[in-house]
Amino acid sequence: MGKDPTSGSSTITSLTKKRDPADHPLMSYTAVTSHQSMAEAFLEELISLGQKIMPDHVLTITDVLSICKVALKQGGPGVVVLEGRHLRGRISEQLSRADRYKESFSVLVLQFDNADDGNVYDSMVDTLCERMRKTDLLFLFRSRIVLVLPHTEAHACIALQKRILSLVDDAMNPKPEIGFHALTYPNPDLSRSMKVLDWVEDRLRH
Repeated sequence: MGKDPTSGSSTITSLTKKRDPADHPLMSYTAVTSHQSMAEAFLEELISLGQKIMPDHVLTITDVLSICKVALKQGGPGVVVLEGRHLRGRISEQLSRADRYKESFSVLVLQFDNADDGNVYDSMVDTLCERMRKTDLLFLFRSRIVLVLPHTEAHACIALQKRILSLVDDAMNPKPEIGFHALTYPNPDLSRSMKVLDWVEDRLRH
């Protein structure tokens, strides 16, 4: 620990053990951007401060990154678009997160059985990517779109279905018939978490 010549305040240049954020002296920019332990301490303090603002949510480093992306207004699609083969792995991640932090997530399957024109499907993907959250994940299948929605309760998932229908009414002509299948986890009707994967795969087969 040394003196910052411009401020006269003590500055951390190394960290040997975790400290309470309230006890940290001032951190130098050089230390925070060049030492892993200092960067971790800085993130811990951000998470601690965020926890005071949002006491009903257990913040993680991933949450901080998502907040930064929104604050910086980064370009690109609003939703991470992935191939269907990644679906099981990403849902498994959300299941682990939900079990650990007691935080709900939802899965929404959109079905386009009457969409003979591929342009309808592509238009729907574009519409979703432009308007949904950056934390959401979108998976592409033949005549299906699967949305994995972190931090989403059942009532919010229902509201999203209504919003999607509104977007279709405003942006697409002719309007496709869309079937919705929604599931929120934790779910009292599921005996174990892996049943979520079974539920999704059943909706993709039929």
